[in-house]
Amino acid sequence: MECYRCGTVVDGEDFCPNCGADIRLYRRILAAADACYNDGLERAQVRDLSGAVESLNRCLSYYKYHTQARNLLGLVYFELGEIVMALSEWVISKNLQPENPLADRYLEEIQKSPGMLDKMNQTIKKYNQALAYCHQDSRDLATIQLKKVLSLNPKFVAGRQLLALLYIQDGKYEEAMKTLQAANKIDVKNTRTLRYMSEVRDQQVLQQKNQKKKKKRKDDAVSLRDGNDTVIMPQNNFRDLLDNTRASIVNILVGLVVGLLICFFLVVPTVREQARSEAAGALVDANEELTNSSANIESLQNQVEQLQSELSNYTGKADAVNSYELLMQAQEANGNGDLAAAGTALSTVNRELLGDRGKAAYDTIQTAINAQILEENEATGRRAFRRGNYEEAITAYLVVVGIDENYRDGQVLYNLAESYREIGDTTNARTYYEKVIAAFPDSSYARNAQNRLDEITEAEQAAGALGSQQGQTTQQ
Repeated sequence: MECYRCGTVVDGEDFCPNCGADIRLYRRILAAADACYNDGLERAQVRDLSGAVESLNRCLSYYKYHTQARNLLGLVYFELGEIVMALSEWVISKNLQPENPLADRYLEEIQKSPGMLDKMNQTIKKYNQALAYCHQDSRDLATIQLKKVLSLNPKFVAGRQLLALLYIQDGKYEEAMKTLQAANKIDVKNTRTLRYMSEVRDQQVLQQKNQKKKKKRKDDAVSLRDGNDTVIMPQNNFRDLLDNTRASIVNILVGLVVGLLICFFLVVPTVREQARSEAAGALVDANEELTNSSANIESLQNQVEQLQSELSNYTGKADAVNSYELLMQAQEANGNGDLAAAGTALSTVNRELLGDRGKAAYDTIQTAINAQILEENEATGRRAFRRGNYEEAITAYLVVVGIDENYRDGQVLYNLAESYREIGDTTNARTYYEKVIAAFPDSSYARNAQNRLDEITEAEQAAGALGSQQGQTTQQ
């Protein structure tokens, strides 16, 4: 053992021979830390992982430089699916003890595993999103997210516990028990898992009792009370029951035969006659409908065309579940800054099938995508306009104007009009000059646009006058 003050190796002494420090209490602390480590090791070997975490954390609270305990704690966290916490313990162990082959091996195996770090990142994001859905009382979306989490990390005990809790709230006790049993195989003495399992068993027992009450029949025995004595009449056996009910059965059979005869001779002819009358009436109605059907053909065709139009508009749209799935993908892509992927996912979402929160999320992502489209196309159009590539500038500016005509406070409209004027399209140029003047009357763009309109008008008048002079010269 080394002295905690000077680092001198001490064997059995109560005081350090070098600095004189009292190491008796320090020795007791190290012994307690080792005892906690041994207890954590024994618990980990029998898969009492939550108990092992508790013992190993107590060991590290006594002596934080216990690298064996940190390495084992990282392994326990890894087995529980808490990969980030496992990495944290191994990194701390490596920093406290640079020559640490176990921590080096664990970290190297994580880094060598293809896609492990990306899978960890996706697991954390999806679990946090599932928690957010739980807080929003969107249990269906939370269940979908947790199933994805468990497909990425099947050992994630906390994810299985949360999924089981959602099943319990929805009354799906069999699925909750299966999920909890899977979590119990990973950590056999987790108190939260055991508490949830006890709750599920109680609910299942309560359901069985309710079902038995519904199916329970009254006992045939009759209890009579005479003063202080109670007399119970025994239930008749099967043979006695047959003897007592034989006459009743014969009477029932005779009644059935009489009823069938009455039905055959009296009821059946009446029913047949009524059926003939109804058939004749139906034939008359059918003839009338056939006569009037020619007048309704055009109306029916219009209805068919309208339905086909609605069907074509709906074709390619996802249903409600797929729309929420794609909306979640768009949210994740938007959170990662990948607006292109967000736009691709959002393009197939049917907004009408979403709830109020879904529509709000849809509009938020669409606004972010539109902002990027506006910025990129405005920059493209501006560069093309400066280089004199007016066709490319027109293409980019039309995208911007199609989303927001007032973007850049009239600059885009004015540059678009200028681009049309440069290529000789005075009709479209005049249209967008007029829009600049109408939308921004007090701006410099409006004044310049008015000057351009005056120039175009003068040029058209001059061209008209020149054309009339040439026509008179030709006639002369």
